[in-house]
Amino acid sequence: MAIDQTNETLREFSLNEMVGDILLTLGPVIRKTGHFVVSEIPHDIRLQSYPGPVGQVLTNLINNALIHGLKDGTLGRITVTAGIQREGWIQLAVHDNGRGIAPENLARVFDPFFTTRLGHGGSGLGLNIVYNIVSQTLGGTIRVESVLGHGARFIIEMPVSAPKKADLQSTE
Repeated sequence: MAIDQTNETLREFSLNEMVGDILLTLGPVIRKTGHFVVSEIPHDIRLQSYPGPVGQVLTNLINNALIHGLKDGTLGRITVTAGIQREGWIQLAVHDNGRGIAPENLARVFDPFFTTRLGHGGSGLGLNIVYNIVSQTLGGTIRVESVLGHGARFIIEMPVSAPKKADLQSTE
């Protein structure tokens, strides 16, 4: 899995298996927090995409939920789901039952250097990196929904077959 995190080779893979590998890799970190992560990915979703960047996006979103979304001392749950959205597209979502995002911050979460943890280890680049990977490498979109006190849900819509890098460069 460590090799795939940096591998930007377009190939076919099972989304369920890849998410399982990510959760296995993150297992020690997740167990230390006392929270848990559940995958609800159908076994039949296969992507022709970039497993490394997809894995980096999911890792960042899960870590972000653990660090920013879930409170210490309360049982936190992060759920990763996926489904066919429409012909040739999937929806992949990461949802937590944590503190949520303040309404005034929702429009800024993907901005570079935006952080609510300035001076506490937050650089404000994590979600900006996620946004750029989803939009530039995977050919998709990402948005966030949240109600303060009721968690956050990051929703990615991306093609089952990611564009080749040459296709992305020709549209820029």
